[in-house]
Amino acid sequence: MSAIDTHWDVIVVGSGLGGLSAAARMSKAGLRVLVLEQHVFAGGYAHHFLRKVKGTDIVYDFDVALHQTGNLIPGRSMHKILTGLGVLERIGLNRFDIAYRTRGPAHDLQIPADAGDYEKLLCETYPEHAGGIRDLFASMRSIDQSDSGSPSPEAMNIMGMTLQEFVDSHVRDERITAIFATLWGYLGLVPSKVSAFMYAIMWSSFHFGGCFYVKGGGQALSDAFVSVIEANRGKVLLNTEVTQIVTEAGRVTAVATARRGTFRAPVVVSNAAAPLTFHGLLDDPSLGREDCERVDGLPLACSISQAYVGIRGDASELGLRDRGGFYNPTYDLDAEWNTVERGDYRSGGWLMGNHNIADPGHAPAGRSILHVATIANGALWVDLDETTYREKKRELEEYLIDRLAEAIPDVRDRIDVCETGTPRTMKRYSWNPSGSIYGYAYTPSSHSIFRPSPRTSVPGLYLAGAWTFPGAGFGGTMVSGYNTAGLVFEDMEGRPHAEE
Repeated sequence: MSAIDTHWDVIVVGSGLGGLSAAARMSKAGLRVLVLEQHVFAGGYAHHFLRKVKGTDIVYDFDVALHQTGNLIPGRSMHKILTGLGVLERIGLNRFDIAYRTRGPAHDLQIPADAGDYEKLLCETYPEHAGGIRDLFASMRSIDQSDSGSPSPEAMNIMGMTLQEFVDSHVRDERITAIFATLWGYLGLVPSKVSAFMYAIMWSSFHFGGCFYVKGGGQALSDAFVSVIEANRGKVLLNTEVTQIVTEAGRVTAVATARRGTFRAPVVVSNAAAPLTFHGLLDDPSLGREDCERVDGLPLACSISQAYVGIRGDASELGLRDRGGFYNPTYDLDAEWNTVERGDYRSGGWLMGNHNIADPGHAPAGRSILHVATIANGALWVDLDETTYREKKRELEEYLIDRLAEAIPDVRDRIDVCETGTPRTMKRYSWNPSGSIYGYAYTPSSHSIFRPSPRTSVPGLYLAGAWTFPGAGFGGTMVSGYNTAGLVFEDMEGRPHAEE
């Protein structure tokens, strides 16, 4: 174990994309930054895991997130951020004309990534509602426009609305609502509950900002951030669990770790869950009393259950031709949400796809990587006894493979490896309460500006990632870390750096 400097300008707790983005920006600005990560890979949800086929040298490399990211066309926010940090030049991108497939009781559509083409498709499919559809898309363009980088006036007008209220103000048809709201799973709440503002921001990132997948997946993106940090005198230290954020005289001074001792810095950016930061890591929880009203008062987001499956054969030729397909058995999305809350995944919708389309050439030769997932109520999973948990997980895995069998009937005969994750898995690796995958729920009163402030009341302690402004997802967490770094710069003016 090589010796690591014990004094730094900034320490970042956790290497999710929020922490990595903050660390990259601060490193590029000349600060000496240490990132501490308890896992053996950097990236949080933006990382991969390997599974070897028994008795062979064949290895599947699974991307944990498996989804797309947006706002990467020139001029859009994420393109600007990643270019400025020197990350974009270190990654490759696959861009798609089709954003996703959406299927319901009375529709089955391939949704174009381009908003104009999407609007045209809906108008042609539902000509009786063409006027309302055009008004809806016109509103989305107005919401997306902002010369200053701040929310447009139209975006501010929907700040307190649900997505259902927003869509209903333009067109009332359960099919159109379900289609337009197909991506609700990316925010973890159905239209009647999810923030219209946050849905519009997320939807626009794909349909105005481009629909992309990073070549090599989330791990390639995380590794690019790591390379930027370490090229600028920073360090990302893996397999290093932080056990305590240390304070002296009421301000942050250091962090203690389980295996590598204590590292000192006047600034700590926590990419850990906000509840864990204040109730599990901060050595004197009373210091964060002012922050905890929000930290403890906001509802948690959902969790997820998903299966990562490696099969023999070309999935596209075998019947699964969608990079990502969303399937809803009903247009009563409130009823579907009730199935999520009571844990009845067999009655709800699901997402599945052929990862070979997202990242051609990434799977082992002659094989395919598939994924299938369903939104879950984490509270129903995390506290089960071991016997009950294993049985419930086995039943879940069988159900998820059944969904894949709808596209590839003999999929079970082709499986090389199958790894199923539950909300308990999400909690184990992220340490997020109830295995929440989005931090706090995206309701009209708990999104973005309503989350705990990235500049906490504890001097020297900051937050980055899904639990603070602006929120979760690849785009949200990277913007979060970038913004948090800006706050650190403001507060560190005139403060001397650590001795080298």
